[in-house]
Amino acid sequence: MFIILGKTIFACIWLFLLFNLIHPFPRPANIVANIALIAFVIMHGLQAWLLSSTMTKQEKTKDRFKVLRLFLFGIFETLSWKKQDKK
Repeated sequence: MFIILGKTIFACIWLFLLFNLIHPFPRPANIVANIALIAFVIMHGLQAWLLSSTMTKQEKTKDRFKVLRLFLFGIFETLSWKKQDKK
């Protein structure tokens, strides 16, 4: 439940920040949203890059969207992997 809620919140944040690129908010909010988008892209991009660099070719072909899901949902995606490993 917590993981699904977190993924939903992250998806809403991504949509909110990307909406700012299409239809910019008023001046101070625009700057804050752009800074937040840059921070999100850097942090999630670094996580995705680290995962991609540690995966073997076989793992990459087995699950092609694993890196993309990590980029979009961040820590909540890793928590879902941990939860799946327990089962």
